[in-house]
Amino acid sequence: MLSISPAVRLSFGLMVLTLSILLFASALGLTPNTDKNQLQARQALSQTLAFQALVGYSRNDRVLVEQVLGNAVTSNTDLLSAAVRRAEGDFFYRTKAHAALWPNDTSSESTPRFVTVPLLLGGATIGTLELAFEPLGQSDISYFGLPRQWLLFIFLVVAAFISYRLFIGRALRYLDPSSVVPARVRNALNVLAEGVFILDRREHIVLVNTILSDRLGVDEKRLLGRKAATLGWRADDSNVEHLPWSQALETGEKMVGVRLTYAAPDGRICVFRVNAVPIFDNKGHSQGVIASFDDVSELEEKNSQLEIMLTELASVQAAIEEKNRSLEHMAAHDPLTGCFNRRAMREKLDEVFEVASVKRSPLSCIMLDIDHFKRINDTYGHTMGDEVIKLVADVLHEQVRGSDFVARFGGEEFCIILPDTDIEHAEQIAQRCRQAIEQSEHKGVKVTSSFGLASLQIGMSSAGELVNQADEALYYSKQHGRNQANRWQSSMANAVTAGGGT
Repeated sequence: MLSISPAVRLSFGLMVLTLSILLFASALGLTPNTDKNQLQARQALSQTLAFQALVGYSRNDRVLVEQVLGNAVTSNTDLLSAAVRRAEGDFFYRTKAHAALWPNDTSSESTPRFVTVPLLLGGATIGTLELAFEPLGQSDISYFGLPRQWLLFIFLVVAAFISYRLFIGRALRYLDPSSVVPARVRNALNVLAEGVFILDRREHIVLVNTILSDRLGVDEKRLLGRKAATLGWRADDSNVEHLPWSQALETGEKMVGVRLTYAAPDGRICVFRVNAVPIFDNKGHSQGVIASFDDVSELEEKNSQLEIMLTELASVQAAIEEKNRSLEHMAAHDPLTGCFNRRAMREKLDEVFEVASVKRSPLSCIMLDIDHFKRINDTYGHTMGDEVIKLVADVLHEQVRGSDFVARFGGEEFCIILPDTDIEHAEQIAQRCRQAIEQSEHKGVKVTSSFGLASLQIGMSSAGELVNQADEALYYSKQHGRNQANRWQSSMANAVTAGGGT
């Protein structure tokens, strides 16, 4: 790649600036005109005004002629006066200075300074347009009476000073400003673990250490003189309106821990924690800012990985908890009917019995089993027996309340725990369940059940005694005709005998 020295670049830039200034001066009309150019310009103006004046004069429109000629004199510094003279010799219209400027000789011969243009209509001359101009070469006189050459000189001096000053100032920023920094300062900055750059008060980079240029993926020479904001920083916090060094320069206060993201040319995404501290002179005026960059890209990546792991762990934990709930449900429920099993029923009964004993609230228990279940198994098979058991369980779940507990006590026997329920209400529930079972039919098989009820209000001392009394009442119902519900009474205990069918 061709290397161009700074001296050549400066020379080329100054040459371009000089040519631009001269072209601009020419566009402003400050460069001297030749007599030929002046005559051509006056000829073109005379023809234009003659046509416009003829239109107004032929229509006897004095206002139009006055506007045309008046505007021409006002807008053209070379034109001093104008008039339209009738063929009879008097004026149709003339500007104020025309009488004093126009010579007494009224011959029709035009000169470079005094131009006469005949106004022809239908081949006949109906009038004459008279135009008085500045003498040739005198039109260079401009504001304040200064010749055009002086105005050009002044313009070139001012324009060259301003343009060269801006150009050289910009060129100096792109030269190596770090050359004025002592080597020991540069070495100290280069051994820092953090990236550092120093900005002037216009936010241009005047010094950058090796660590930062390496992490940005941009050569140090390409960073010097460049405005820091043009590197493509992005603030992750939507509340950050300005880059930290801009904020530090504006407010004079240090900015700490601002998170910025940078996309490197090689595709890397770097995340920095940036601190910016303003630099003041002896008078307390801000002269620039020093900014440090702590690269937290690796930490951010590890945090991201950790978040992913935590999310996965939470998902696994949720699956385990769901599995545990499923296992707990399986451990507490009968797989055929979905009712509580006998162990879970005992635990629930102990809980509600203790609460009812402390609060002195009612508690009832219903025991039931399916009548002649052995006959169903022997006649239709055990598959039909299982279906009948599930049918009864479904009926019980439909008839009891949401606060009641239905358990498969064993085989074809069920237990219902009724918290906050006295014996009268429990008997109503038992009768409702009995009738619903009796009205059910499964594949032509009619089913009935016998019920036994017990209640805490009768006065038992333990949960087990409550179940035993309900079981004795159930046995009484089976011994006295089945398909009925009976409350426990003390006399039933003496009626229980060994054996008994289903």
